[in-house]
Amino acid sequence: MRRSILRTILIIAAVSLALLMIGCRPVPAEEDPSKRAENEEKLLRTMIEYPGDGLYTPVMTHIGSGADEVTEEEYAEAQRKADEDKEKWRQAVGGCFAEGMFDTFYPKWYREYIVGIAYSAGLTSEMTHYSIEDDDNSDNLEHVITTVVFADPYGHSLSYDLDWMVKFDRQNHDLLQTIELMDDGGLWESIAEGEEAE
Repeated sequence: MRRSILRTILIIAAVSLALLMIGCRPVPAEEDPSKRAENEEKLLRTMIEYPGDGLYTPVMTHIGSGADEVTEEEYAEAQRKADEDKEKWRQAVGGCFAEGMFDTFYPKWYREYIVGIAYSAGLTSEMTHYSIEDDDNSDNLEHVITTVVFADPYGHSLSYDLDWMVKFDRQNHDLLQTIELMDDGGLWESIAEGEEAE
């Protein structure tokens, strides 16, 4: 009799404990596409707007005949500066990426393509439009269109629509794996032809 009462108490305690543990388990959050959009827009503004947050700090090097040979101290200083710049970028936009993917993004040519053009031409650049063209979550890719406006100090400006391909993380759709410039909307041709702001 005592055994059966003890067994019943143990079964009730075990079931109660199991139900309590199930009740305490966190409920998975629904996907919030606006969080991914925030990450995309933040990253693209950093890549497009000059002077922006001051993350674009070009290093001028002189090569060829007549240029001084780089000393070990100068090389070490340049490397320290490069590491410092990368850390600034990591702090600014590293949280937009899935684990390990910021390091894949950082050396890409298009990271500083637009701000580099603005800097070298003495212009400012601003992202005036951002839109997701396809947000079909059946795959982890989407196209993003941004409009960038380059302006000179005299109020003249030129505008370009850029097409970006974003690959987001399959495990956490808020975070990005890669971003790639697919079409610069004629920006490079304008530079090559020497088109001036209107």
